Amino acid sequence: MAFANSNSNPAAAAAPPSPSSLLSNKHVCISGGGPCGLFLATLLLRQDPTVRITILERSQRAGKGGDINAFGIGLGARLLHSLDAVPGLRGEVESVSAGPTPRGLRIVSRSDLSERMTCFLEGMDGNNGRCRIRFGEGCDGIDLEDKHVTTTAGRKIQYDLLIGADGINSSVRRALVDRRGLREVHYLEPSNWKSLQLPPQPEFDAKSIRPRHPRYTIALLPRYPEGHILLIFWGGKEKGGTSNNPGNLNTPVELKSMLSDAFQDEKSDMAYGDKEGTSDDVARRRRNVVFDDNAVNIFLKTRPGRSHYMKINRFDDDSVALIGDAAHGMNSLLGQGCAAGLKYAEVLAEELCGPGSLSESKHLNDALRSYSKRAVRGAHAIIDLNRMGATMVTAGPVLKALLVPIMMLQKIFQRKSIFEQIMKVDVPYEDILRDNLLLLPLAKLKW
Repeated sequence: MAFANSNSNPAAAAAPPSPSSLLSNKHVCISGGGPCGLFLATLLLRQDPTVRITILERSQRAGKGGDINAFGIGLGARLLHSLDAVPGLRGEVESVSAGPTPRGLRIVSRSDLSERMTCFLEGMDGNNGRCRIRFGEGCDGIDLEDKHVTTTAGRKIQYDLLIGADGINSSVRRALVDRRGLREVHYLEPSNWKSLQLPPQPEFDAKSIRPRHPRYTIALLPRYPEGHILLIFWGGKEKGGTSNNPGNLNTPVELKSMLSDAFQDEKSDMAYGDKEGTSDDVARRRRNVVFDDNAVNIFLKTRPGRSHYMKINRFDDDSVALIGDAAHGMNSLLGQGCAAGLKYAEVLAEELCGPGSLSESKHLNDALRSYSKRAVRGAHAIIDLNRMGATMVTAGPVLKALLVPIMMLQKIFQRKSIFEQIMKVDVPYEDILRDNLLLLPLAKLKW
């Protein structure tokens, strides 16, 4: 008996491939083309060659070099562990990083990180057209019943799955809060921050200096391919003024003067610059700090950033999921904002396209609920850990007095600090929180 040739049957030849995941032959719309949205798109394309993806990114493409004053993201152990899920991606990201910092971290600017991930995604997709990134076009409206978004360009895009990866002010999350009963707890730290690009310093080694100011916290981070980024933190609105800058500074001269003072030594016996001359000569000499005038002008005109704490009770709804800052807000103290976003993007991709995603009893919304259940616990834990870390760093005399016995108990039980535990990629955030629960009431007192 001869077997029939399947190629002789036109219907069989035209049939789509068998589904390999819950997203097979479906369209995913991702609102937000930052690191988390790009990473999720990369994971989905790798795991299911039939999925179609549209990414809406409100900003124009930054390109090489990115934003001049873009802040830096630390490439910590957990973030790098997530990048390793996509062969070759870690190397691409590390190629545009700078450092290391005194803590051993390499730093990549957010714009450089997004650009490298964009290039990687485009290279992986090739000319297949499975993924389209629309720069300069954001999500302007969402019809949750008809399952379509309207873009800022007036384009209507139908979706099978909508991903909110559009940051702390997510329009997708706002739609779920307003129309689907999503519960949100969201508040701001009483502090501001800005970043400033600093070019290479010809007269001194900037990486060996720790800028100091009596009222502001100033951090110096390496910048790719050269120079540094200054991060400046100050508390709330300055007394007697409405300026968006520390000290109500409004002119380049004022800002340069303040930052130049921060780079000077407190002790006169710390030599720098020319090694010749007496110690008195050295004491009278000031470090000449070089600035980029364009970066200074942009800094003065830019609104300051704020540190958000934001929790929601779930990360999913009917055919909708939230990831990254759209799902959880935290400050940068532990350097886990982006790391947590990538981690839970992995969890979502696993639920949608991983082994077992096509079981007979599992549907798309089942996978989204499972993702939410897994991710919410960990995200809430790292948010609380950030609050606890910030409490330890910024505690006043009363809180410090309360912290001392707790820290002594941790030493007695030989428990590592939050900062040490967070570097271990195999320890869930929930376990670290459980080991430090005694600190949580104090954190809630302060924040």
